[in-house]
Amino acid sequence: MIYRIRTIAALTIREAARRRLLAALVGITVAMVGLSAWGFDRLAHGGALTSGESTLALPQSLILFMFMFSFVVALSASAIASPSVASEIESGVLMTVVTRPIRRGEVIIGKWLGLAALLAGYAAAVSVLEMGVVDWVSGYLPPNPVLTTVYLFAEGLLLLTLALLLSTRMSTLAAGVVGIALFGAAWLAGVVGFLGTTFGIGALRTIGRISRVVLPTDGLWHGAIYYLEPPSLLRAHSLGQNENPFFTRSPPSWVYLAWVGVWFVAVLGAAILSFDRREI
Repeated sequence: MIYRIRTIAALTIREAARRRLLAALVGITVAMVGLSAWGFDRLAHGGALTSGESTLALPQSLILFMFMFSFVVALSASAIASPSVASEIESGVLMTVVTRPIRRGEVIIGKWLGLAALLAGYAAAVSVLEMGVVDWVSGYLPPNPVLTTVYLFAEGLLLLTLALLLSTRMSTLAAGVVGIALFGAAWLAGVVGFLGTTFGIGALRTIGRISRVVLPTDGLWHGAIYYLEPPSLLRAHSLGQNENPFFTRSPPSWVYLAWVGVWFVAVLGAAILSFDRREI
């Protein structure tokens, strides 16, 4: 069984790497890194900011750029997962696979592992490239780049798992669009929850909390934010600076992370069950 899963994972990586969409995403990433290099060079050496202002501006700017990269990682996850089952059902490729002594659950697990490995490499490359460039041009490095990358990857992996489930029942285009739409809706619900907390509106605050349970992408993104925040930024907010959706005072709790683990198992299990019951 392990050999069959490993073989499917390797074939999935090879097939996903051949798609032109990945090349386009790499181009977008390089362009964004180049833009950030210019921006951080101006912040650090442009002379418009004092040293104290620069100490706060650099980490806040990096959080904004990493937010853009979180969308790129999410888009990549949905783009590589949405056709993984749907397009192969439409082309008839999976018909020849599942008629062999291979369980459908092994197909899903193999595809998930292959796509997860590809996403992990991309998330790591994005983080290393962006933070390396920022450190090079400005001398600033966030407190914990490793955990930031882990949370960024986990956020993308969560959407990848959801897109894989959708791919077992929807067309490639529909699975990709719905996955990205749900990701955006979860982030927007998080902003609504922030507004509810700021203005003391319980209904809005509840919406934010529920969204982080149903689709935990925004909760994981705030985990990445926490490990991008230096002590100077945390102190500034504790002294009364306005809160905003790009700031968090603490990392996700162990209870929340345990729930995220349960979410992964439940959605991946649903994908296996859905594919097992689908007629090909």
